Amino acid sequence: MQTDLIKPPSKEILERVRGEYNLNTERVREAVEHLKDWIQLQPHLPKETVADDGRLERWLIRCKNSTEKVKRTLDLHYTLKTDVPEIMMGWDTHADWFKSITNIVFYIPMPQLTSDCDRVTIFGLQTSNTTNFDALDYIRVTEMALEIRIREDYSLSDIYVLDLAKYSLGHIPYFTLPVLKKFILCAVGGYNLRIKAIHVLNAPPYADTLIALIKLLLKPKLAARIHVHGTDLTSFYEQVPKKILPTEYGGDSGSVSEIWDRWVKKIESYREVFLEREKHKSDESKRPGCSISSSDLLGFEGSFRKLEVD
Repeated sequence: MQTDLIKPPSKEILERVRGEYNLNTERVREAVEHLKDWIQLQPHLPKETVADDGRLERWLIRCKNSTEKVKRTLDLHYTLKTDVPEIMMGWDTHADWFKSITNIVFYIPMPQLTSDCDRVTIFGLQTSNTTNFDALDYIRVTEMALEIRIREDYSLSDIYVLDLAKYSLGHIPYFTLPVLKKFILCAVGGYNLRIKAIHVLNAPPYADTLIALIKLLLKPKLAARIHVHGTDLTSFYEQVPKKILPTEYGGDSGSVSEIWDRWVKKIESYREVFLEREKHKSDESKRPGCSISSSDLLGFEGSFRKLEVD
């Protein structure tokens, strides 16, 4: 399933990423063994992660070499699979929803890292037609790509690029407050994304309201990393290397449709893995203390917890 969409890290990248958090082969091994022992002691968590050292190492890097933060993130990740199944489960690439949404949206982690070992991901719509658009399915396919990255990718931080060129007023009602909460919790929290910046391109005036709402759901530190560029991309190119972008954005990495088609095929190649992972989620009946529900996580009966972002 490894392709040139996510290349295995070179020795230099491996050492640089590990070195950022004072890690080396021995320290990674010790941390991974500690995490595996901890998982075995948690009656409510599945044991699938115990068999995947590489996945645990990537969690460790995303959590900046904090095993305690990895524990909290893993607990949240598997709890979300139980409590938010409309996003975190049902990942069958043969299903009608998958075939439909992948012809409407695109979500492209770019193959080449920046010089700072950051992964740039561009996402947007292929069509402005709202027919068959489903925001939850859109989020679900992004989570599938994130799961692949936690298994294959080796990078330090994320730079997200949201292209609003084909969004219309008709799309806004799909992004309700509960949907936005689920998106932030599942993506930022469930995979502990380390977001360096979020760039919004081709933003029409009416997008201000949606962006303002999203900022309210984020910690000020992350909200301050959202940069709106409109249709003039000069300031965008000052922050993101043009050469690693798709041709539509002045880059040299191929067209959006070409790269997205390859990503869809890559996601499809993970079908058996995704079907197997359906079995692995938290069992809240076995959680020590009180069980956790979607209301607890999303704040429908309380205050929504804004997520910490490093």
